[in-house]
Amino acid sequence: MRINKVYITVFFILCLILAPSVQSQDHDVDWSDPESIDIFQDDLGDFLDTDLSEYSQKAYDAYQAGEWETAAGYYLALLKYNITDGGSLYNLACCFGLMGEAELAALYLERAYAAGFTDLEHISWDPDFDSVRESDAWIESIERLTALAEEQEVDLGTVFYTKSPSFFECRLMLPDDFDPEKSYPLIVGLHGYGANPDSFITLYERFGTRDFIYASPRAPYPFSVGNRIGYSWANGDENDEDLWPQAAAMSEQYVIEVVETLKVRFNVDECYLMGFSQGCGFTYMTGIQYDHHFDGLICFGGWLDTEWLTEDEIAEANHLRVFIGHGNEDRMVEFESGTMAMETLETAGYDVTFYEFDGAHRVPEEMCQAVMDWLNE
Repeated sequence: MRINKVYITVFFILCLILAPSVQSQDHDVDWSDPESIDIFQDDLGDFLDTDLSEYSQKAYDAYQAGEWETAAGYYLALLKYNITDGGSLYNLACCFGLMGEAELAALYLERAYAAGFTDLEHISWDPDFDSVRESDAWIESIERLTALAEEQEVDLGTVFYTKSPSFFECRLMLPDDFDPEKSYPLIVGLHGYGANPDSFITLYERFGTRDFIYASPRAPYPFSVGNRIGYSWANGDENDEDLWPQAAAMSEQYVIEVVETLKVRFNVDECYLMGFSQGCGFTYMTGIQYDHHFDGLICFGGWLDTEWLTEDEIAEANHLRVFIGHGNEDRMVEFESGTMAMETLETAGYDVTFYEFDGAHRVPEEMCQAVMDWLNE
């Protein structure tokens, strides 16, 4: 696919998206010359009321469906309103990477870096750039960004880490007719890498009949995702044999403290640990090592780390029921990661239910309904 075709497609998408909300307000307004703007026009600021969350969701849905050109159009529409949105800039670079457009992928990657998306480690393995990784434009861009990062690191000095106690927020949802005298199942949900409890708590609505307590704790480690903050369940690179294991173990203990706190606060009859993506990886790790706290694990779009967990640890926790859900078009965590987890656990004697759906890295509503059926078995 050539660049000019992409530009033409994106142009028409933007025309459709922005026509009702921006063009009607841009009449006789030269935004490049702020001093010429008539600030007293009644509708001048109407663009501020645009629902960007709708654009963001449509961009994400198109990306997950493999509709790269459509997704790129929506990301450009988002950036029309916020040119400092490093997350959207990076996602736009990903779209061009997936289309094999190396020069555009490199261009928007550098813009994303300037806007705050500076995770070169993530960029180095992101499969969205596999088709452009050997191109001259991409290599030159990565070399420039790497040199810039090294220069900034020198200017900022060295980094060291130390343990410190802290308080983290945890979102909580109770059944509509909650009765403090009644016992309920408890589900503790661990969000994915770069997400937060505000997004993961919304899964509660997808479960339909929700006669259970649902909690979503915030992962401990913040990092910049462009102009917003995302969170991770571990700090440092997984190849760091010192920092990463300590950080991961502390996160596991933190999750258990959340569970114990909720069991004291509420009348809990069953307890399940649930996670998505990186949160799914920590669901396996925490749930298996602290299996006496749980009745089962709910694992969406993640992987079972058999280097972290020993065969004995996995075997000793085989009383746990496990629900595994994975999209067969998942590019972030390959579908085989889900089937390998299923095979490993079944071999160890677990009762495993595997749910395959047509789609990518997400948690669809129909899978949540399947979880409800599984819980009620």
